[in-house]
Amino acid sequence: MLLVGMGVHGAQGLPVGAVEELRRCDRVLLDSYTTPIDNIRALKELRALLGTEVKEAGRDELEDVQGLLRSASAGCLGIVIPGDVFVATTHDAIRQEAARSGIEVRIWHSSSIVSSALSRVGLHIYKLGFIGTLVAGPPQTAYRAYFGVTGALRNSQHSILLMQHDPASGEGIDVGNGLRALVEAESSWRLGSFGPDRIIVIASRLFSESESVRVLRLSDALDMDFGEHPHTIIVPGRLHYTEAESMRAVLGVPQELTDAMGIVPRSLAARLAGTAIEKSRAALPKFRSSIPGSPGVNSVLENVESYLSDAERFLGEGNVELALAEAGYAEGLLDSLRLLGYAGIEW
Repeated sequence: MLLVGMGVHGAQGLPVGAVEELRRCDRVLLDSYTTPIDNIRALKELRALLGTEVKEAGRDELEDVQGLLRSASAGCLGIVIPGDVFVATTHDAIRQEAARSGIEVRIWHSSSIVSSALSRVGLHIYKLGFIGTLVAGPPQTAYRAYFGVTGALRNSQHSILLMQHDPASGEGIDVGNGLRALVEAESSWRLGSFGPDRIIVIASRLFSESESVRVLRLSDALDMDFGEHPHTIIVPGRLHYTEAESMRAVLGVPQELTDAMGIVPRSLAARLAGTAIEKSRAALPKFRSSIPGSPGVNSVLENVESYLSDAERFLGEGNVELALAEAGYAEGLLDSLRLLGYAGIEW
């Protein structure tokens, strides 16, 4: 069995050695399932390049691993895969079963959108921090991508978000709906990862004749039509100065946008601490005015004030865990007064 990555440039980007091996295969398939491409054009180019018949293999054929193994047992089976060979887990499953069956597997790696997208837009690949896929479904399906991007941004790293798209069934998600799912996650978690001013890159149909790269604010991208699939969303972290220079020189990105890239979101603990401080601060005067003065109660309220002051100081210093603990102590004291019947205040 021969697994060959076609790379990001189509059949013309195949290595010479891979072409020679494919020509010796008894059967050659083109994977049309794991990556959306122009299948008609790719088949035409492969047939012309190899001088042999090449058939399209969709999901059913690629997931029929036993059928592929039978074909490989009868003679050399070549599978040409857009991008790199094992970016999609489908092909690793084929390799595993072939190994268990004693079938030799030869591999030709190639370029992938994962390795090429960042460098195409001027970003450093070693600063890649998260890769995820946005899929159609309920809002919660975007949570993994939301927190993955959040973690990368905190480390000044970049994120790549691929878009689900099945050309055969038409199932998948477009850029607008993918971004709206992330905005909805933002409304739930409020960490600042996908606010309206977040700078993103929408890379559409990269390395094709209709390639489009747009660098813009999230709010401007929500209702924009980016055309046909495939699309990739890149969320840049803080830029190295050479990345900023490259984006300005190669893509013509205004300095206003490169300077604004990579705004670091708050941590969940920081948001919780801030909310706890805010609510306790608002409730404290109500407790003071509702409870008759007594040495014991006054001492409790003074402790609440001290805990809140410490929490605010720790939060300002970036000691989020201590801020959350101090705010929790303040909340607990106020709750104890309410539960003991000193005040009927809901907060």
